[in-house]
Amino acid sequence: MLSGIPSVEFSKKSGIRYIKPGVNPNFKPKWRFRTKYVITFIVSLLAVVIVALTVPLELASHMDRAHRLMEEVPLVDGHNDWPWVINQNVQNRLSQVNLAQDLRPLFKAWLNVSHTDIPRLRQGKVGAQFWVAFTHCDSQFKDAVRWTLAQIDVIKRFVKKYPDVFQLVTTSEGIWEAFRAGKIGSLIGVEGGHSLDSSMASLRMFYDLGARYLTLTQNCNTPWVDSWYETGKDNPENNGLTDFGKLVVKELNRLGMMVDLSHVSFKTMNDALDVTEAPVIFSHSSAYALCNHTRNVPDDVLA
Repeated sequence: MLSGIPSVEFSKKSGIRYIKPGVNPNFKPKWRFRTKYVITFIVSLLAVVIVALTVPLELASHMDRAHRLMEEVPLVDGHNDWPWVINQNVQNRLSQVNLAQDLRPLFKAWLNVSHTDIPRLRQGKVGAQFWVAFTHCDSQFKDAVRWTLAQIDVIKRFVKKYPDVFQLVTTSEGIWEAFRAGKIGSLIGVEGGHSLDSSMASLRMFYDLGARYLTLTQNCNTPWVDSWYETGKDNPENNGLTDFGKLVVKELNRLGMMVDLSHVSFKTMNDALDVTEAPVIFSHSSAYALCNHTRNVPDDVLA
């Protein structure tokens, strides 16, 4: 190769390519390497975009299916403390609050935040709701029965106040009837055996007033049953259900009132399962294996 004159190289196919002076004939342009990375990047980006577009579509599809199912079959919520929120904030004076409005703006003013109002019940497509007649454990041995009656009363009054939204029901047939009418079937549950004041007569009267489940305990023992606080103790107060407690379960079975085992101890759960002749419920509990708090339900009970 002469200085200043392009070098000439014959290819294997006898072609001629011209190389600029001073350039290595074996040199491969960088763009060939960069192209691989650019193409890889573009393909990866396209994959991300496709996934980003597909996942929301799949989620939307699942949500659409869920909405369709809830339009065909009533979704039953097993536990709602809205009556107690009403008691704590307006002392059950329904004239003081419009339950048909979005109650979130009242959150800062209210003592207890409400997660419920009629617009959100409708938006969530709730088909039937167990409203809870609850009173705190400090009413035990004093006025628990009276407080429970007051809460059953306010449930019935707000159901009656909004007849286009709610319908009081006590049976599965009633749930379907309300659902077909476009209303939320409203059932009553009594939370806490302390509400009975250890009286079978109180239990039967609550049933006659429309209650369809009894949570055996809340966050306190009664003279006949242990709450979740006793789980793991060497000497639990009642060691599950006493003989009277077992009679309460049998009377619930006889009445056709569900046994709710949320809030009870592990021993109480097993005692109740040994006695009951009807299925039990856990109206508001989680699985202990997922959240290892003794307020929840262990796998051997769920099995």
